[in-house]
Amino acid sequence: MPKIKQLYSAEQIQTRVKELGGEISEDYRKLPRPVVIGVMKGAFCFLADLVRNIETDDTLQVEFVRLASYGSASESSGQIQTPYLELPNIFNRHILVVEDIVDSGRTARFFLDYLEGQFKPASLKIASFLDKPSRRVVPVRADYVGFTINDLFVVGYGLDYGERYRELPYLGELSGVEATAP
Repeated sequence: MPKIKQLYSAEQIQTRVKELGGEISEDYRKLPRPVVIGVMKGAFCFLADLVRNIETDDTLQVEFVRLASYGSASESSGQIQTPYLELPNIFNRHILVVEDIVDSGRTARFFLDYLEGQFKPASLKIASFLDKPSRRVVPVRADYVGFTINDLFVVGYGLDYGERYRELPYLGELSGVEATAP
């Protein structure tokens, strides 16, 4: 039977997201019409809270893509799936990619390389709710990190296991599950 142990409360998450919003605001405040790209589905809670805490002189353009390397398993497959990778012309813009988690680095590296090749951004940074450096197999570094965690399988605040637990307002470690979806 799966068990969830809370790692970060909803209050701790909101406090950290506000801090990140302040840091990003400082870096993006004067930039012309920055673009924020949320990587779905896992980043949806983080993205929504984060953009409400970013203050810029020009408005933010918010876009979405859907990328995955987990599928419905608890381990990355190592293959990047791109079920939705459609973006408008954002050539030479200041882009902030919002991720739920950077662990192996494969998905983040794939997407950064894609954006560089397609749109030649004026600047390109990553904000990640979670960073799991112990799992890194591809070199990539998030510019803004909510929390750094150990090699745990986590759910809540948008992160799932087999499309379950995304709605939890906190982040928890999931235990008692197999490496494939239920």
